[in-house]
Amino acid sequence: MKSWLFDLYARGSSMVLWFLTDDGKRVRVEDEFCPIVYLDGDGRSVRGCLRAIEKSGDAELLDWTERRDFWTGDMRRVFALRVREAETWRFKLQRYADRYPLVSWYNADLMPEQLYCYERAIFPLCRCEFEARDGTLAALRLEDDRWDTRYDAPPLRTVEIRAEGRLLGRRPRLESITLEHDGIEMTWDDPATMLESFQDAIDRIDPDVLMTNGGDGFVFPLLLSAARQMRFPLRLDREPPPRERKAQIDGRSFMSYGRILYQAPEYTLYGRWHLDRDNSFMVEHTNLEGLYEVTRLSRLPPQRIARRSIGTGITSVQLDVAYHEQYLIPWKKTQPEAWKSASQLLKTDRGGLVYAPEIGFYENVVELDFMSMYPTIMSRFNVSPETVNCSCCQNVRVPEIGYTICERRVGLVSRALAPLIDKRVEYKQLRGDARERADEFDAQRFDDRQNAIKWLLVCCFGYLGYRNARFGRIEAHESVSAFSRELLTVAREVCEDRGWHMLHANVDCVWIVKPDFKREEIAELQREIDAATGLTISLEGVYRWIAFLPSRQFADRPVPTRYFGAFEDGSLKFRGIECRRRDLPIFIRSAQKVLLDELSAARTAEEYRAMIPSIRERVAEWEGMLWRGEIPIDKLAVRGNLSHEPTEYKGNGRQALAARQSERAGLNMHAGETIEYIITDAQNADRERRVCLTPLMNAETTYDPVAYIELLRRAVNTLLWPADEELLEKNIHPPWEKPAPPPKQKDRQLDFLEELG
Repeated sequence: MKSWLFDLYARGSSMVLWFLTDDGKRVRVEDEFCPIVYLDGDGRSVRGCLRAIEKSGDAELLDWTERRDFWTGDMRRVFALRVREAETWRFKLQRYADRYPLVSWYNADLMPEQLYCYERAIFPLCRCEFEARDGTLAALRLEDDRWDTRYDAPPLRTVEIRAEGRLLGRRPRLESITLEHDGIEMTWDDPATMLESFQDAIDRIDPDVLMTNGGDGFVFPLLLSAARQMRFPLRLDREPPPRERKAQIDGRSFMSYGRILYQAPEYTLYGRWHLDRDNSFMVEHTNLEGLYEVTRLSRLPPQRIARRSIGTGITSVQLDVAYHEQYLIPWKKTQPEAWKSASQLLKTDRGGLVYAPEIGFYENVVELDFMSMYPTIMSRFNVSPETVNCSCCQNVRVPEIGYTICERRVGLVSRALAPLIDKRVEYKQLRGDARERADEFDAQRFDDRQNAIKWLLVCCFGYLGYRNARFGRIEAHESVSAFSRELLTVAREVCEDRGWHMLHANVDCVWIVKPDFKREEIAELQREIDAATGLTISLEGVYRWIAFLPSRQFADRPVPTRYFGAFEDGSLKFRGIECRRRDLPIFIRSAQKVLLDELSAARTAEEYRAMIPSIRERVAEWEGMLWRGEIPIDKLAVRGNLSHEPTEYKGNGRQALAARQSERAGLNMHAGETIEYIITDAQNADRERRVCLTPLMNAETTYDPVAYIELLRRAVNTLLWPADEELLEKNIHPPWEKPAPPPKQKDRQLDFLEELG
């Protein structure tokens, strides 16, 4: 049957595969799969480990064989085992590793689904033709190429699920369930029948995908807790799960790049997908098309890659190359960082090059951007963990720091990245063609796919320096940064030699100006930079005007990532200002974006300044609406990430107060989770009345207009600064008469979006 491979997962000694056939059937088949793993190490420990494995029956002992060592490229003698149950092997592996610490394992801890796809050379969502007999796979033929750019997504039946209620300790309260399918919304709120009605709808629709917002952290735990409480057999999978439905992986708090983040528990399904937008970076930032793209490239099942970091995706791409070239894939990284002196650390431990911007408001500014600079450096200059400072070559290839680069073999990372870079370039070309023919569907589809690849490429550089990355090495990470600094310096020199003045440069892009330049001069400059650097630099755009903003604390200090500007076509680009910040209320962000959209019509700095009076009038109207309580309260929620567990907060800041409210309410929040609250009375002597958590709001909850006017004025002042206009005061002296009492939120009928125009 011709079909799509919809999903796969391990069950005992078999791999379960679900196919979506061209005639609309959902077919389940099994294929026996017992992966091979390898080990070596201390002779006595290896013999003892093999005896223990043979006695337990966890794996079949094969024989000694040879596989390629990643770091040296030489063949290495290892012992091969055939695992009997792929589903449980990863848990047993830890037991053997603890008992025999001198044994090294290879290809041993990869997900069974990964190994199956590597071995069969298939990938989820591929087009294929399969043959099955009595529920067992007899043949599978791939009719797809994961490097194809014009593939079609499978026709999936998708439903949206929402639930209202509270998870208060061990006594959940489910108030309603809403299911949306094909534009039809169904809501059930009768406690006696809502779960049964919901189950009937699921059985009738038989969806392939359950979409949620907060499904892993709230919706699924609430539904399952209510089902257990009511003793109702809730069935969300297409086939029964192997055990009672619980989170596959528990939630955890962790630190990433100096921030505390929270990974919600994982509630995945069997035979169906559950995708939680709030717990999936890929779905949130690249939509389903981006998820499909990463699924195909990484060979990882959609539910898995949706909940993993981008690093998991790019690592799987590299593992695929390593597996097919018979490299031994280590279980745990054992390559230490080379010793460095203090003077060497000063040279090597540096990031990309940044030229601080010249603070001010400029017209006719050109922005040039190196296309995928860091991944291209890795691919073009053969920067890979095993090629940097290799033992076979004596050269000085890396600028500034003098590292060598292997000339005898192409690095694993370099080989893995090259096709990704080419595919992204093709997607960007297809996106441009779609926009020219006004095909918005195709344009968005190709944009989502190229955006997904962009995140893979961005993450690849970070993983080179990640201490736990299988193919990571800090010297390779340092080499890429050194190349980037050298190439950006070369680009600056080429620009200045051709009479351009550089206003700002940030790692892989430059902002330049030149009096009365012609468009052909930009193209000529691009060709010269390409020739001088060996990389491709593209035209990001020409700005009508752009403002490089100073620091809020120090007016004479520039900030590299705080600017906004309008291109020639009126489109905007902005970084580091209020409408880019997720911790600010929707009203504040939307208000600044509305003003920016109006200002984008200005073609010159003079026209920009001429629009300021109308901007002030608009702001005065919004301030009056805030003072009178006319802005919907749900548009004023302040968001923040908890940096501690709620019980660990000691201060009385707004976020600390909100965190303690969540603890008293039994909301069971953790460090790294997002918390939302309303500023109710910022100056109240009773600290507990200063804020109110959004889940605890009621019809009587009101907001503090002064606090929100301050936030609004701060956002507006960002736009007034380039016009050299007097900024709005921080101290609020409203000319409006304060109503007493303000109207209740439930009585307000004002449409916020309509008011913003």
